[in-house]
Amino acid sequence: MPSIKRIAVRVTAAAMAAATLMTSVAYADEPYTGYNYDWWGDPVPSQNGYVVDKVYTGADMGVGALSEPSDMFFSDNEDLFIADTSYKPTNGTDTAKGRIVVTDSKFNLKYTVESLDLSGIQDWLDYKQSELNTGVLSQADYNKITNTSFNGPTGVFVDVDTDDGTETIYVADNANDRVVAFEIDEINDDQYKTAVGKVTTVYTRPPSNMYDSSVTFNPSKVLVDAAKNVYVCIKSITKGAVVFSKEGDFNGYFGANRVEATGEVLLNAFWKLIFSREQAKRMRRSVPVEISNFDIDSDNFIYTVTESKSAETDILKKLNSAGTNIYTNLGYSDYTFGDALTKWYRGQTYSSQITDIDVDANGTINLLDLKTGRVFQYDDECNLLFIFGGIGQQKGTFNIVNAVESLGDRVYVLDGRKCSVTVFKQTEFGAIVHQAMDLFNRGKYEEARGPWEEVIRRDSNYWFAYIGLGNAYLNEGDYETAMKYFYYNSRSGYNDAFKSWRMNFIRDNFTLFAVIILVLLAAIYFISVWRGKVRAKRNAERERLFKEQNKGRED
Repeated sequence: MPSIKRIAVRVTAAAMAAATLMTSVAYADEPYTGYNYDWWGDPVPSQNGYVVDKVYTGADMGVGALSEPSDMFFSDNEDLFIADTSYKPTNGTDTAKGRIVVTDSKFNLKYTVESLDLSGIQDWLDYKQSELNTGVLSQADYNKITNTSFNGPTGVFVDVDTDDGTETIYVADNANDRVVAFEIDEINDDQYKTAVGKVTTVYTRPPSNMYDSSVTFNPSKVLVDAAKNVYVCIKSITKGAVVFSKEGDFNGYFGANRVEATGEVLLNAFWKLIFSREQAKRMRRSVPVEISNFDIDSDNFIYTVTESKSAETDILKKLNSAGTNIYTNLGYSDYTFGDALTKWYRGQTYSSQITDIDVDANGTINLLDLKTGRVFQYDDECNLLFIFGGIGQQKGTFNIVNAVESLGDRVYVLDGRKCSVTVFKQTEFGAIVHQAMDLFNRGKYEEARGPWEEVIRRDSNYWFAYIGLGNAYLNEGDYETAMKYFYYNSRSGYNDAFKSWRMNFIRDNFTLFAVIILVLLAAIYFISVWRGKVRAKRNAERERLFKEQNKGRED
């Protein structure tokens, strides 16, 4: 039964974490209180790994005010691309809305893209014109996909050619029902350094025999893999991301979520075993939740996240080229991502809704929580490192978070309501944790011992440091010390250390154990012999008495 002290610690930590999630406290450079989770899943106070560096608005970038920006992306050339979704050009039409803002890593403006040039894809235009003439394509749809302006771009991705450094920009042009790929040839020397996107490919709704005609095609996000396959996230699709070839041919779906095993789903599965085929057809079908966003790492693995607040399955997935979730085999898919517990506060229920994901060059994962405005950072093995950000009006807190990116040791968060990008810099404590975790994940446990000891010295609540130290001492052969660090933090680690300690103890005391065993065996032997003699003597006495009694009767 938990002690009163432990109960008090849990209650205090839980109250602190809950208050931190729902409110923002103004500090000089930390408008949020740091917290983490211990091995039991309880929230505990913790040092911040990241603090606010700067906040950039459109004015700071030299492009005037941003308008409901939805996405951003750092290219391999370290240029930042922002999808400024609701920007209205001064001389635009009703169907012209949105632009792409491009800056360098210091937020100095490079150029903006407000219009497109389709002259380079004349064959495609002629084909779409023929579809319009034959009635296959409606006039409204034709106007959308051939629009020379954006209309609500909500996703942007940049593919850099490794040979000549050419940047191909992919934009999910949501209200125009298309994804456009284009390059930049010339930049005008005007106020916003405008450029025209030279379109190379347009990705539109697949044929009706491959794509349900009743389902909308409104691309929200886009990414490209090393083979130049184009993946499009569409929130009305539950089959996964829509995949196109580089040339624009529809290749199918990728990475669909699993159907969550709710009580209703299990009950329906039972009834289908009993019902006839016609009865089963009339049952309500169970479908998986659609993916909300994705990212791709340097090894070409695609990561997807699910934003639905009711979903508990496949919140984060790491997919190989076959669309298989690697985390399922490793056991990571059973982890809790975002806040570990659903929280009830002032009549409302708060649970994490992961709206975006960023995977940096080292495999560090940043998950952006729409509900709490927080970034949850994990290492490449899904161990929670830091939690930072929040909902509020101070620097470092947000109204509506839309995108997260990273570059080097900095993390960038896009606020669609404040129309700004907040830059978080790594603290000294954060740098030490990352150094220790990097050594730990590379199996250099002894080298990581010093950094882990420094982590505990600065923050005794950082539970993973105890696991790091446990592994360091385990590798050094100091199993007793390893058990001490593992005891409250890792059951499997403690078992491994105990087994090794037990084997060492037996080996070191083998002679003593052998003597004890021999003495015991000898004692057992002599006792057995003695008991045998006593038993034989007792039997002989009984036999003598028996004979004397019989002899007396005969006389």
